Amino acid sequence: MTSRNACAAALITGWAGYIALMAVHPTHLRGPSIGHVSLNDAVHWTGLLLLPVLMYAYVELGRRLDLRRPLVLLAVCTLIASLFAGMAAATMSGLVMAEVAGDAFPPETLHALRDLVFWLNQGFATVHYVLLMIGIGLFALAWPNRASDLGLKWGGVLAALGFMVWLATGTWGADVHSVLVVVIVAGAWSIAAALAQRTLPEEG
Repeated sequence: MTSRNACAAALITGWAGYIALMAVHPTHLRGPSIGHVSLNDAVHWTGLLLLPVLMYAYVELGRRLDLRRPLVLLAVCTLIASLFAGMAAATMSGLVMAEVAGDAFPPETLHALRDLVFWLNQGFATVHYVLLMIGIGLFALAWPNRASDLGLKWGGVLAALGFMVWLATGTWGADVHSVLVVVIVAGAWSIAAALAQRTLPEEG
């Protein structure tokens, strides 16, 4: 498989899976279960497995656009930082929160621990999505000025700016519905970029 096809496959697979996971993300702890596996467990473990796929995909996309260019390298670094924050958020919500339960702690301690894990999850999730949209915007700015790709280029820039405006209004939060909007936008741009990069010259 060539690097351009591997990049496309990783971006499309990673984002299709991510969007699907957010569409079924439970709105409360655990959700429905099959045997010992809850929906919450399945969503977060699958998400953790998808994040390295996306990390590889963006490194490969950076190679296609030439990692020697400062803006491209900055975009890759921003998205890698975003994905590490996403791993932390998923770990808090999917693994740690599930363990903060039962009779191991007094009720007041249990409540305080759950609040702590929840706010850590929210903090890491916010960092994840803010850096994700900044990274998309940087990749879009670095995209070659080909006539066929102007929609991709400026669509990514406007999406990043639009998210920053939304964030600045104070009405965006790391809840499932707001996050789903960001995931769909970032995923759509990334899948479009996956298809467009296949026609870039090899020297990128």
